[in-house]
Amino acid sequence: MGILDWGFYKLYGLGADLFYRKFVRDTERAGAVNRAVLHEILSANASTQYGRLHGFAAISRAEDYKQRVPLSGYQDFEPYIEEIAAGAEGILTTEPVKYFGLSSGTTGRQKRIPVTSKASRIVNMNMMFFQHALLRHALPSARTEGKGLLLMNMLQSGATGAGIPTGSGTSGGVKTMQKIVPYFWVSPLTVLQIADQPTANYLHLLFALQERNLAYIGAPFPSAIVQLFAVLEEKGLELVRDVEQGRISETLPLEPENRALLEKGLRANPRRAAEVEREWAQGMQGIAQRLWPKMAYLSCVAGGPFSIYVERLRHYGGGLPIYSAIYGATEAVIGLAAELDVAQYVVSPRAAYYEFIPLQESDAAQPLTLDVDEVEVGRDYEIVLTSHAGFYRYRLGDVVRVVGRCGQAPILEFCYRKGQLLNLAGEKTSEAALTFALQAAALALEAIVSDFSVVEDLDGSPCRYKVFLEVRQPEGLRKGSGNLRDTLESALCEANPRYRAGLEAKRLGPLKLVFVRQGTFQAIRRELIERGASQNQVKIPRLVRDVKLLAILQASAEEE
Repeated sequence: MGILDWGFYKLYGLGADLFYRKFVRDTERAGAVNRAVLHEILSANASTQYGRLHGFAAISRAEDYKQRVPLSGYQDFEPYIEEIAAGAEGILTTEPVKYFGLSSGTTGRQKRIPVTSKASRIVNMNMMFFQHALLRHALPSARTEGKGLLLMNMLQSGATGAGIPTGSGTSGGVKTMQKIVPYFWVSPLTVLQIADQPTANYLHLLFALQERNLAYIGAPFPSAIVQLFAVLEEKGLELVRDVEQGRISETLPLEPENRALLEKGLRANPRRAAEVEREWAQGMQGIAQRLWPKMAYLSCVAGGPFSIYVERLRHYGGGLPIYSAIYGATEAVIGLAAELDVAQYVVSPRAAYYEFIPLQESDAAQPLTLDVDEVEVGRDYEIVLTSHAGFYRYRLGDVVRVVGRCGQAPILEFCYRKGQLLNLAGEKTSEAALTFALQAAALALEAIVSDFSVVEDLDGSPCRYKVFLEVRQPEGLRKGSGNLRDTLESALCEANPRYRAGLEAKRLGPLKLVFVRQGTFQAIRRELIERGASQNQVKIPRLVRDVKLLAILQASAEEE
């Protein structure tokens, strides 16, 4: 490490510790801090079209804000978004919109979420300082300075008629940090600008394999890390040759100028190549630690609907802890990880103003809401955001459980997104319950589930669910699929007694399992990306009603 890099890391570490101490102080008086953030947002945007309409200038208390401004969804803001996209200013924020972050589009039509410079700075601060500082305190080995591998890109997918860039929220965030990318991550900027994900993954691996002291691998979602190791498993010998010779395989589709630019950053390393080949030949179990002995953790959101990937992460990572660093959305950061290997998050008091709708009241159009210091441990809530980028009392749709407190700040556990319930017979089976049941069934039968989706089967009487599974399974599992189905059904009854009651009353029919060919869910990802979903943010929908996605599942079905 050069003296410039050493100095940078030291200053960065000091800055991270400073922000950590400030974060802890904020959590001790989270209610007052969060209400001060609301006042700051309203004061800054009182002269906007939306601010004048709702009398921001006259609002001095959170109670007044809740009376004057209605709870809203994206559809309520869409007319304002259209005006901003066409070039109008001062509509939702006094600060100009820097870019539109596109939602993943997994659960419906893509949304355009406004992002301002201030909102972008807040996200970056949470990512680069708070996240790092919390990790340094939770995992001493992470204090060893070193670069990581970040599986994201900074591609902007387009622009509005007025020239405002559009792209995923994560892409926009990485783009704003491109000057510091070489200090933190091993992949050159050129790799972060490649649209073809298999090509980008190969190059990420190639540059990561050069760096024996790689400190971590990070991605927004665990599926990206799983896909990376699948490329390593398939292309291992090709990567070994490239490491040995310090070049990029001719089979990789690259523009000549990109190939030449990237190969300048490679060097022939026969010794490292031999090491990689030896470890690859031993199999993929725990390969991350074997290839990178100083790796301290894997970073991705591993809770809620993403927990299905955890077993594969542990397969590749061995004993590496999984750090679910940030809970957030394109609209705003919500919380920061409370500890390692647990997907629980301390609300970040300065990132936005938060309200919480008690779950039993969330079906009402304008229910009463609670502030961060008013929620109760053990209860479930729907989150409402007021962001620095122009969304006011915005119903995000996430349902969370308060599992504890850090000072006054609640510690949250994500449960599910509203609208993602299985509810054919009023049983209200959450995505979390289904994922838990599938994991329990797979563990009992020593099966490895790569991915899954559920389809409502309304043709028979009673109606039932079809579970489409892509499984890396032991020999004979398909022949004994009834065992897996029965085990899954039993686990689902255990996870949700109302589902059991529906079966016993014959309001629901027994589950049907449908195995699909390897690569089916990758095809679904490609379809979602072609529709505009970001490679960084694409998520497999657990409940599929989309005709095209359903056709992909059905076309890939194999007999039980």
